[in-house]
Amino acid sequence: GEEAVNVPTVARQVYDVTGAGDMVLAGLAASVGCGLDWLNAVGVANVAAGLEVEIFGVEPIPLARIRHEVLKQSGKLQGKLRSAEQARLEADVVRKTGGKVVFTNGCFDIIHAGHIAMLEKSASHGAMLVVGLNDDDSVKRLKGPTRPVNTLEDRARVLGALGCVDAVVPFGEDTPIRLIDEIKPDVLIKGADYTRETVVGHEIVESYGGSVVLIDLVEGKS
Repeated sequence: GEEAVNVPTVARQVYDVTGAGDMVLAGLAASVGCGLDWLNAVGVANVAAGLEVEIFGVEPIPLARIRHEVLKQSGKLQGKLRSAEQARLEADVVRKTGGKVVFTNGCFDIIHAGHIAMLEKSASHGAMLVVGLNDDDSVKRLKGPTRPVNTLEDRARVLGALGCVDAVVPFGEDTPIRLIDEIKPDVLIKGADYTRETVVGHEIVESYGGSVVLIDLVEGKS
């Protein structure tokens, strides 16, 4: 016979093992049916079963969630940079395990102590902090032709280096309304220079029971 191969798994917070075996069989069948070899099929089934035990009861795991987890474990996700779909998938996991997802946004072109303080306070309101980040074109429209000083890639890297930030999601529109609608954060945060009514997306978040929090600004820092 052929030599045995050990396929490692990732330690999980196990909530309910019901359905894990079914997920292994389904993952194997689907993977082999799509043309994967047995070794890679076992890897996919392993990931799918790991996701299953993190939730209560038997619940189908979306293919996009499995694909995202495979990319994450393979190291192919770039730091904390995420698409809206990837952030939503991670947010769904946080919510299913009882945590709250927090969202804030901005250009973060020249990061200063005021930004850091706001992000740290934002993170304290939940288990996952998602930062919507204006891309270079939208910063230019909002701030003027000489901005941004730092490129999207550089700004995302700086934000991703902060321990309080869990995901950075770029967007090209003037407002983050699309991201808010897709990610559906439990807590929406802006600075106290806003009012609840002027925070973009407050209607969406409040429509499903979420909350808007205004963070006090650091004196002398915009």
